[in-house]
Amino acid sequence: MSRIAYALRAGTALAGMGAMAMFAAPAFAQDQNGTTDAAQQGAGTEIVVTGSRIARPDLQASTPVAVVTAERIQQTGASNIQDVLATLPAVGQNVSRTSSNFSNTGNGTATVNLRNLGSSRTLVLIDGRRTLGIAGTSAVDVNNIPTDLVERIDVVTGGASAVYGSEAIAGVVNFVLKNDFQGLRVRAQNTVSDKGDAPRQYVSITGGQNFSGGRGNITANFSYDNDHGLPSRNRSFSSRDIPNRSSYAAQGLFDVSDVNNPNQAGFSPTSGRTFTFDGANNLKGYQSANIDGYNRNGDRLLSVPVERYQGAVLAHYDFSDAFKLYAQGQYTRTNSNASLEPSAIDNVSAGAALNFDGSAYAGIPISSPYVPAAIRAAAVANGVDVIQFRRRSNDIFSRSNKNERDFYRGVIGAKGQFTAGTNWSYDIYYEHSESRDHTTAQSIYTPNYGAALSNEIGPDGQVRCSDAAARAAGCVPINIFGFNTVTTAASQFLQKYTGPTRNVTLIDGNTVQLVNGTNVAFDYLAKVNQDVVSGSINGDLFSLWGGPVAISFGGEYRHEKSSEVYDPFTQAGLSAGNQITNTQGSFNVKEGFVELVAPIVEDRPGIKYLGLEGAARYADYSTVGGVWSFKGGATFAPTSDIRFRGVYSRATRAPNIGELYSSLSQTFPAVQDTCDQGGGEGDGAAIGALPANCRNIPGIANTIANRGSFTYTTSQIQTIDGLLGGNPNLREETADTLTAGAVITPSFFKNFSMTVDYYTIKVKNAIGIVGQQVSVDQCVNTGNPLFCNNVIRDSNGFITRVNAINLNTGSFLVSGIDVDARYAIPVGASRFDFAVQYNHRLKQQQTPFPGGPVQNELGQADCYSCGRLGSGFKDKAVANITFSAPQFQLNYRMDYMGPLTDNLGDPDAQRISAYFYHNLQGKVIVGGKQQMELYAGVNNLLDTKPPVFGDTNQVTWPGTQTVADTYDLYGRMLYVGATFKF
Repeated sequence: MSRIAYALRAGTALAGMGAMAMFAAPAFAQDQNGTTDAAQQGAGTEIVVTGSRIARPDLQASTPVAVVTAERIQQTGASNIQDVLATLPAVGQNVSRTSSNFSNTGNGTATVNLRNLGSSRTLVLIDGRRTLGIAGTSAVDVNNIPTDLVERIDVVTGGASAVYGSEAIAGVVNFVLKNDFQGLRVRAQNTVSDKGDAPRQYVSITGGQNFSGGRGNITANFSYDNDHGLPSRNRSFSSRDIPNRSSYAAQGLFDVSDVNNPNQAGFSPTSGRTFTFDGANNLKGYQSANIDGYNRNGDRLLSVPVERYQGAVLAHYDFSDAFKLYAQGQYTRTNSNASLEPSAIDNVSAGAALNFDGSAYAGIPISSPYVPAAIRAAAVANGVDVIQFRRRSNDIFSRSNKNERDFYRGVIGAKGQFTAGTNWSYDIYYEHSESRDHTTAQSIYTPNYGAALSNEIGPDGQVRCSDAAARAAGCVPINIFGFNTVTTAASQFLQKYTGPTRNVTLIDGNTVQLVNGTNVAFDYLAKVNQDVVSGSINGDLFSLWGGPVAISFGGEYRHEKSSEVYDPFTQAGLSAGNQITNTQGSFNVKEGFVELVAPIVEDRPGIKYLGLEGAARYADYSTVGGVWSFKGGATFAPTSDIRFRGVYSRATRAPNIGELYSSLSQTFPAVQDTCDQGGGEGDGAAIGALPANCRNIPGIANTIANRGSFTYTTSQIQTIDGLLGGNPNLREETADTLTAGAVITPSFFKNFSMTVDYYTIKVKNAIGIVGQQVSVDQCVNTGNPLFCNNVIRDSNGFITRVNAINLNTGSFLVSGIDVDARYAIPVGASRFDFAVQYNHRLKQQQTPFPGGPVQNELGQADCYSCGRLGSGFKDKAVANITFSAPQFQLNYRMDYMGPLTDNLGDPDAQRISAYFYHNLQGKVIVGGKQQMELYAGVNNLLDTKPPVFGDTNQVTWPGTQTVADTYDLYGRMLYVGATFKF
C-alpha cells in the first residue's frame, strides 16, 4: 500500500471519487470512527489508491480502480463478501456455495475471478499485504474476510505484478480493514427466501478504542454467519433429473445379457433381460430410468451450508513519527458439507466392486442364493452364469462429505519517517498465515463388495461368502436385490478393511500401508503455511515542473508450503471414489521492486497535468528461477474537465504447488484411437480404412501384417487409462496488459463524473492440460511430441494409456471497455445518487495449444467441466440509485447480464435471454451519536428463475439443471437487520 500521500485540492474531491469510487455510496451521518464518504470530504483529504505503492489522487493514477465501500456492502444485504464482489461487471464466475457441492474437497469455498481469467490469476490482498491461498493453489478463500471489518474493497483490473508480484495477471482485490475504529457497533441480520427456506443468520460485534491521546488504537471484531444452504428439491427447476433419472436405482438393476455378444445391449428396457423391483420389492421387468430409476436431485444441493466463526484484532501504536508499530491477528473457522446421492456401484466402472484379491469382478454368480429364481432362469436361458448389476448404496453408506476449515493470520510491522519533517519513510512487516482443511466422508472397500456378493449355502445351511480367504477375514454376505435389503452387519463389513496389513504400490511409485481393522472412509487433510517478510522505502528524489518525483523501492521474501494427504484407500484406488494420491511441495521467492511517479507538468497553460509512472520487479523463485515484471503509464489532462490515462504492463504468474507437484491420479478416459479400423466399436465391428499416418507408428504395421487389420477389442478399449498430475518442469505464465481511457469531470455539469477505459489482457504459456482425445488425434495427425509424449502404446501399437500432465501450452485473450459513471443531486438536506458500472466485452477466447484452434467464448455460457474461461457476457452492468435523507435511506440496485448461448458451435444451441435482477433496501436511522439503524431488503425482487438445461448439457452443474456459477438459484430473498452504534 502507499507510503506517500498527496492531498486533493478543494473542489476536486468529488471528481477524484468519480474516477475511483463508482460503487461508493453516500454517507451523510458519520461512522463511529469519524470517517465520512470521501465524496463529502474537502481539501486535505488523503486517498490511498491500490495499484501503486505511491499514493496520490486517483485522477493522477494511470490504472483504473473501483472501490466498494462499507455502506455499499451493507446495501447488498450480503453477509459473505463474495456476494458483493459477484455483482461487479469485472468479476467473472467464482467457486462459491452454489457451485461446489460436487467438489471432493473445499465445499463452500468462495473465490474471486477477475476478467474470467481464473481465481489463481487474481491476487487477493488484505491491507495491501498477501494472504495465503487454498491448498495447492494461489486462489484465496474470501470466507476468511470479516465482512463488517471491511472499510472498503479496492479492485484493480489488469496486470499489477510489477507492484504486487505473482498472481496479479487479471488484477488485484484489496480488502482495506477498519484500523482506527472508535466505539461499539453491533449488527444482526436474518435472511430467508419467500418460500421459507435457505435461512441465513448473521451477527457481528465491532469495537474499537483510541488510547494515549490518540497515539494508539485497538479494534476487534467477532462475527457469526450461518447459511443453512438450499436443497435442489426445494426449487421446481431443479427438483428432478432432466431429462432422465439415473438407471442406478436404490432397489438395483440387474441384467443377464451376454457381454461378449455385441448384438445384446445391456440394461435395456426393451430386451427382456433387465430386471428391477417395484416399491413393494416385487420383481419386475425394467421399463425405463424415469419409471424405475433414481432421482438424484432429491439428495443434491443448490447451495451448500456454510457456517463461519470469525475473530480479528487490529492494533497500532505511534511511539513517534519515526516508529509506528502495528499488528493484526485473524482466525476463521468454517464448517460446510455437501449432500450427494448415495454412490452408484456396478461391476465395470471406476470404483466398481472387485474380487477379494483386487481383480476385476465379472458379476453376481447365478448360484448365489439371493438371486431371484426368475433372474436365474433368464440367465440360464441366455447362456450366462453371472449377472451384471447397477445399484445405489442408500442402505450401505453415505458419500456426502463434511468440511472443517481453520484459518490463522498474523501481521506485525513498523513504519515511520526517517527524519521528522521529511517525506522519506519506511514500512517493514512480517506476515504468517496458515490453514487446515479436513474433509471426511463414508466409503467402502471395493474388494469386500465383490466378496460379499459371491455367496453360497454353507454346511450349516446358512448363506456365507464363497471365497475362503474372504470368510477368514470376516466376510458378511450381502443381498442387493430390492430396497433396503442390506443388513447392518454387511454394511459394516463393506466399510472396514479386514485383510492382512500390507503395502500397496501406487501409480506414482510410492507405497501406502493398508492396516487390518481400519475403517475405510474418505479422509482428506490439507495444510498450508505462508511466511512473508517485506520492506519498502518511499520518498521524493527531486522536483520537476509538475512536482516532486516520488519513488518507492524495497524487497520481499516469501515461503509457501502446502500438503494434501488422502486416506490410504483413496490413494490405492480401493474405495468407492476416484483414485487420488497425495500432493506435497514448497517454494520460496526473493523479490526486489521499484516504482517511480514523475509529474512532468502541472497547472500550466494548456496542460492541467502531465505525468509518467513506471515500475519493475525482479523475482527469483526456487522453482522457475528469475522472472521480470514491469509497467509504464502516463496521464494527461489538458483541462480539469478531462484526463486521459494509459498503462502497459508485463505481468507474470509462477506455477503454484498443485500445478508443480500434484501427484498422479488415475482416470479412464473414453478415448478413441484414430487408427482403430473398428471405429472404437470393439469386438465384431466392421473394418474400415486405416489412416495413412498410422502405418508410421511402431507396432501398428506389424499388427496389420500379422492379423490383417488393426482393431481393438472391447476389453482393450475399456482398460485404456490415463494419469493426471503436476509437472515440476513448468515455467511461469506471462501476460501483456494494456489499459487506456479517460476520466471526465465536466465543470459545467456539477456532481457528475465518468470514466471510460479500454483493456486487453493476453496470457501466454498458460498452464493447463491437453485434452486426452486431443493428444490422441493430434499425435496421429502431426507427430508432434507435445501430444505424442502423452500417448503410450504397447509393442503392438495399441494405446494403453493417455496422460494429461500440466504443461505451459495455452493462451488466453480478453478485452473490453469499462464505463463507470456517477451523478449526485442534492435536494435540501437530502440527496439522490446515481452510479452505474458497465462492461462491454470485446473478446474472450483461448487457444488450447500452440497452433491449435482459437476457441471463441464471447456470448457463450460457462460449463461444468469442459474448460471454458467463464460465461462470456458481451454486456454486464450494475446500477445503483440511492436516496439519502438525514434519518432515512432507500437503495435500488439492478444487475444486468446480457444474452448467452449454451454452445456456440451447435446449430441447435439453446439461447439464454438477457437477465435483469432487481434489489431493494430501505433503512431508518434513529438517534444521534448513539444510533440505531433498522433496515430491510429484498434481493431478486421479481423472483427471476434461472435458465434450465438437461443433465447431459455441458453447461449444467449437477443438481442444479442450470449454469450454477452464473445465475441466481435462490429466488426472492428477504432480509431484515439492525445496527446499533455506541
